[in-house]
Amino acid sequence: MYWLPLGLFVGILWAQLDTVVIHSSNIVCQTCRRTIIRGLSTQKGIRFVEVDVPKKDIVVIYRADKTTVDKIRHAIARLGYDADTVSRDPAAFERLPICCRAPHSH
Repeated sequence: MYWLPLGLFVGILWAQLDTVVIHSSNIVCQTCRRTIIRGLSTQKGIRFVEVDVPKKDIVVIYRADKTTVDKIRHAIARLGYDADTVSRDPAAFERLPICCRAPHSH
């Protein structure tokens, strides 16, 4: 068995992670936040998701060798939310709870 120094091992793991901030104009409440976190957390290559409701931003830490920013944007759109220039899936949007379809912020 070959042992790597702990610092080198951690460096290799972190070297594979990238971060992207995606803006979604139709995030309006904490239910939106939970829906996005749950929906993205199961996607291949995604390691961390946080949603800033007031800023309408989604922060995603992901493995670039497992997924792409474009795939992440489309996954958000399939949940019913806009993702930068990718428009939300209209059918998914209609399935969201009524609070998430509100045109105003909560």
